[in-house]
Amino acid sequence: MSEILFRDRVREDDRLAVREIVTSTAFFSGAEVDVAEELVAEHLAKGEESGYLFVFADSPQGRSLGYACYGPTPCTACTFDLYWVAVHESMRGRGLGKLLLVEVEDRLKGMGGGKLIAETSSRQQYAPTHRFYLSCGFKQEARIGDYYAPGEDILYFTKKIGRDQAWD
Repeated sequence: MSEILFRDRVREDDRLAVREIVTSTAFFSGAEVDVAEELVAEHLAKGEESGYLFVFADSPQGRSLGYACYGPTPCTACTFDLYWVAVHESMRGRGLGKLLLVEVEDRLKGMGGGKLIAETSSRQQYAPTHRFYLSCGFKQEARIGDYYAPGEDILYFTKKIGRDQAWD
């Protein structure tokens, strides 16, 4: 993979970049694409106080190829939610998603992060997502039936971040 530049600073043009990245995957509904863009807008309006933090993976030419959105879980000591990890369809299968997760984990270690939680659908369409999380060291820790719709459960994948012995 050619050089990837990671950045935390969110720019106004990231709203469109996130929409393009998420749409290119063909995994998400129009409402979900809107939510992805809304999180960028929320961060632009409120900064870190929004609770949404970002890492963007850019090409040397400045094109956003993927991103992750994460943030502290309210009312927890050191748990964080991974809201989105998305890679443009043209870059899938090249390890960029894993690199984005490493970047998120490095930032969380610096923030005292203890646990990272990712949630996703049980639909067969998301089987590659499940394998991705497992290959990145997550474990499936919980499942709630009929969460999104009848027959569509929510799956919680978790990963310990840092070396806090209290989490062992």
